[in-house]
Amino acid sequence: MNDDKLLHDIRLLFDEGIKAVQPSILMHQAIRLNGNSLKITDVNQISKEINLDEFEKIFIIGAGKASVGMAEELEKIFAKNNQKIASGIIVTPYGTGKNLQYIEVIDASHPLPDKNGIKGVEKIIQLCKDASEKDLIINLLSGGASALLPAPARGITLDEKIEVTKQLLKKGATIDELNLVRRHLSKIKGGKLLHYIYPAKVISLIISDVIGDNIDIIGSGITSPQKNNFDGFQNIIKKYKLQNMIPSLLLLEIEKDVNQMGSNFVNKIISTNIIIGNNSIALKGIERVASELGYLVKIMDIKLNGEAREVGDKIANDIFGLMQKSNKKSHCLIYGGETSVKVKGDGVGGRNQELSLSVAIKIEGLDGVQFLSGGTDGIDGPTNAAGAFCSGNTINKARNKHLDFQEYLNKNNSYNFFKRVNQLVMTGATGTNVADIQIVLLQT
Repeated sequence: MNDDKLLHDIRLLFDEGIKAVQPSILMHQAIRLNGNSLKITDVNQISKEINLDEFEKIFIIGAGKASVGMAEELEKIFAKNNQKIASGIIVTPYGTGKNLQYIEVIDASHPLPDKNGIKGVEKIIQLCKDASEKDLIINLLSGGASALLPAPARGITLDEKIEVTKQLLKKGATIDELNLVRRHLSKIKGGKLLHYIYPAKVISLIISDVIGDNIDIIGSGITSPQKNNFDGFQNIIKKYKLQNMIPSLLLLEIEKDVNQMGSNFVNKIISTNIIIGNNSIALKGIERVASELGYLVKIMDIKLNGEAREVGDKIANDIFGLMQKSNKKSHCLIYGGETSVKVKGDGVGGRNQELSLSVAIKIEGLDGVQFLSGGTDGIDGPTNAAGAFCSGNTINKARNKHLDFQEYLNKNNSYNFFKRVNQLVMTGATGTNVADIQIVLLQT
């Protein structure tokens, strides 16, 4: 099998993974509406049925990279069954908005928040306040919601919150750490939105970008009542040496807000959170198509995490292990998760591109191998690329162009490296987000 065929197949498989987690597919797989009976089935095939006759009005809220697509499909499902949506508010990244029939769409900034995001939060809060105990709120949540719903807690400005986010990203904080801090610096995250929703009922349909599908973390858990984790918040601030950015008075305000989410209030809330899509669904979509193409397929890791360069070493070792078998078979190895980057240089890149550059250096000179790492949302770090692909010839290609590949890696400049060798993965915004995908294709 030649390199052109491997490259064609690896791009096809990446696209198939993204296709498997499109809202247009996931919403119709999860939702069955027959008359007034709404049945929602999660990723584990566990279903919940809701009698819509119990409610006077149905409102829609939500945020994230897949939220507009989710809302669009929900409007179609409801219209087909003659069910009415009273109104709704969805917050989505710039450039991904659509005109919906009943639901207002607000464009806002991601990954760094802006004032439009605050506007979206205030509109969502007002809608929730207007809902009564006889109403149902359906929350459509997906990856990206944390940045899109940035209303700061008392005692901190948006600019200060943005700077904390910047520093955490720069210092290589994990998505779990980032979202824990965001929750504590927010007006609605960490279950705080439930204060405004009560006494209405709320059900959240969630496309997860978090490995393990922890609903406390996805979108910073706006409808997930959470236990006091003020100590965890303080530990992260100390770990990344951000104490000077979080003054003592602000810490007191944050602790008060956390304590308000007491068990007495939480027990009154009728809140249901249902995962309808995740990274595993994307990996299984790739597995199915790769098998149809004749590859021997193995899902290697569904919880890939850690520093991108170290993960690159791990994947390269997997490749070497298979190459030694020499059984003249075509193999496909699949990984899913989300790595992180400790930024030390002043270059441009993202975790997927840095991971790909790390693999490229390790597999230099190997024949019959292709590797791709990309974000399912089509965005890797602060770049317009989803990620990058490489082969055993990538570093030789760089040498011919007189590129110092090690310097590019040291400066966290993977985007410009792959741009020079023409090996960026460019998809544009995909309309979904279930973390990252890594694929290896090789002929042993």
